Amino acid sequence: MSRQLRVATFNIRNSSAPDGDNAWPVRRQATVAAIEALDAEVVGLQEVLPDQLDYLREQFADWRIVGAGRDDGVHAGEHSVVLIRPGDWQVESHETRWLSPEPSRPGSVGWDADLTRIATLVRLRHADGTRVGVANTHYDHAGEIARVESSRLLAQWLAAEPSLHWILMGDLNATPGSPPLKALTGAGLLDAVPESEGGSEHGEFTGATDRDRIDHILTDSSWRVVDAAVSHFRPDGRLPSDHWPVAATLSL
Repeated sequence: MSRQLRVATFNIRNSSAPDGDNAWPVRRQATVAAIEALDAEVVGLQEVLPDQLDYLREQFADWRIVGAGRDDGVHAGEHSVVLIRPGDWQVESHETRWLSPEPSRPGSVGWDADLTRIATLVRLRHADGTRVGVANTHYDHAGEIARVESSRLLAQWLAAEPSLHWILMGDLNATPGSPPLKALTGAGLLDAVPESEGGSEHGEFTGATDRDRIDHILTDSSWRVVDAAVSHFRPDGRLPSDHWPVAATLSL
């Protein structure tokens, strides 16, 4: 029997940014509505600051939300959290690793990166015994070497647990066919979202749909893509972030 899983990735834009009419307090209800509209069972979010996490925990009270702050490995700084909808999927374990030569050291910065960057690894088990791995991450915006090395790290981590059906998602700050993506596809991961889906970032809240796609969902070869798309939903006309969410329905 085939097993389907719907997943999504969404950079929700941190609450400390000076975004004026698009500041977090103004758009947070739209952000929640946009997440709900994805109808995903597993959602990876990036740029989540502690106040945003507190709000999300209130709004998704029945969901399991896992992930640690990048500054201290607990609550400080941005989180790359994973939300798991209540149902048949249960969290077996989860951990945060740093995208650096010292992946277990909180706050570590890797290579030529400008900022501390992390990945949240979650192991899920379905009621029927199926086991899935989810890695949610946010690569550095400035470090070209760091982005490639981050891909190599993640590929190694996923390969080290071959018993899991892996999904890698997040804001990779890199476009399809770029060196960081080639490092992942060269390691055997498959890009679930067609390039024809267009861009996922629209900096400064332009609402553009034709800019770079830097938000990605990749899978190992055990998955089949049923559908995958970039969502341009604006709840009540409000832009939920300066990125568009990306979602995919996957089948084993």
